[in-house]
Amino acid sequence: MSSPDKNGGSNTVSDGDSAGRINNAAVFFPVASTLALSALFYYANRYRRSRWMSEEERAHGNETTHSVIDHFKSLILDPETTVEEANKRRTTSYYLKMRESHSQSLVLGVGPFSRLVELREREIGRVLHYWRKGNQSHRTIVVMCDKATRRLLADARRRILEPLQHSPDVHTTGVWIPPLNIIPAQDMHVTIALPWWWHTIRKDNDALTRNVAQRFKQTLLLEFHYSFEIELERIILLGGKVLVALWRCVGERTTESGCVVHDRHGEKADPMVRLREEIIRCFVTESPDQRRKPLTYQHRMYDGVNTKPTLERQHTIKGKTPGMGVSADGFIHSTLCRLPLECLSSNDVELDKVHRLCREASATLNGHRMVVSNYRFLETMGEGGESNPCYKPLYDETIDAPLQHTVGIDGDVTEGKSTQTHRQQMTIGPVRNFLGGTSGHSTDDSKEGNEKLHANVLTDLFQPPE
Repeated sequence: MSSPDKNGGSNTVSDGDSAGRINNAAVFFPVASTLALSALFYYANRYRRSRWMSEEERAHGNETTHSVIDHFKSLILDPETTVEEANKRRTTSYYLKMRESHSQSLVLGVGPFSRLVELREREIGRVLHYWRKGNQSHRTIVVMCDKATRRLLADARRRILEPLQHSPDVHTTGVWIPPLNIIPAQDMHVTIALPWWWHTIRKDNDALTRNVAQRFKQTLLLEFHYSFEIELERIILLGGKVLVALWRCVGERTTESGCVVHDRHGEKADPMVRLREEIIRCFVTESPDQRRKPLTYQHRMYDGVNTKPTLERQHTIKGKTPGMGVSADGFIHSTLCRLPLECLSSNDVELDKVHRLCREASATLNGHRMVVSNYRFLETMGEGGESNPCYKPLYDETIDAPLQHTVGIDGDVTEGKSTQTHRQQMTIGPVRNFLGGTSGHSTDDSKEGNEKLHANVLTDLFQPPE
């Protein structure tokens, strides 16, 4: 096709060139649109996998249709709640927490590197916040894991965290987990209660600590809190951040044929719920004869000095004790490790493998039992981090649970059946194959543990405190 120009000449435009430009445009725009949509979808999905669900999303995503466990979420626990009922409540909570943790399967990388190091140093400062203040402490009651349980949980933690290939070096570009966030095997424990949260150390601090410990001893003895068993239920990465082992209680039930079975469907009151309820009651209420006064920070601040505030609030001991606060789900846990998600790595970190290994470890270790027969009362300043009160405590006392005894008509004192049953199922000490017998391959350590178990006599329970 030709067209005249200003000088009388002609310009020739190729029909093929015009068609080529049209074809290129027809191909370019769909490709560009596809790439843009793909990028948008990629970053939207990346953001979704890396963030934690809001309360509205969590409520909307609950399985309310054709759910076996939905009606257990509203179960209210009290000192009379049976082992079976409490386990249904706590295991429902465990399952929902596991589902929520799986929604966060990606941790975004942090850059530039200088900012990553700065965030890691800030994280260490946060973990050691109370320790660096130098004038604060808190008191907690824990149950230490036995040797077999420590070995089992430490091995499971190693296998679960292995895909991360983490390092304690703050300057690593890979996954960083500070040593303070990994609980040493010898310090693994189950948290029972926190009777006194962080407060400033004053001149009467030692006397206060001894009073708190003595109040706990009285609770154990006067309310007959004998030893009991807990059973490993599952291991999860709670909130995509905290690796925890979750436990349930074991109780006694009688079958139709009269056989006694010890399992998660016990018919008697749940010992952990009852213990925690009694600890809280003994600290926040006054006894009917007014001989026992409340022992909380709020009562000490307003006891005969200032007027009590008109605004009632929940006591810290109830709010901070696991399973007794807002959730009230009977939560029993052992913290194994904490991941610093805000400064984990310079690259994106996939958590799918970690979640899968948690499920495999749960399937393998589910049902492992441990006997709760003594407690450790600790006062710490936080030098061991936010999850390890066992590191260099200011005060450390081991308190045995009272032994259950039966006094015969002739005055003879014998151990109760429940105590003997617990000892037969302990994960440490000699293995009892027959009634009153032991296995022929018991070790010296187990013999010492067996002698220690029988060291207490009935009169020791009623000795006045030193």
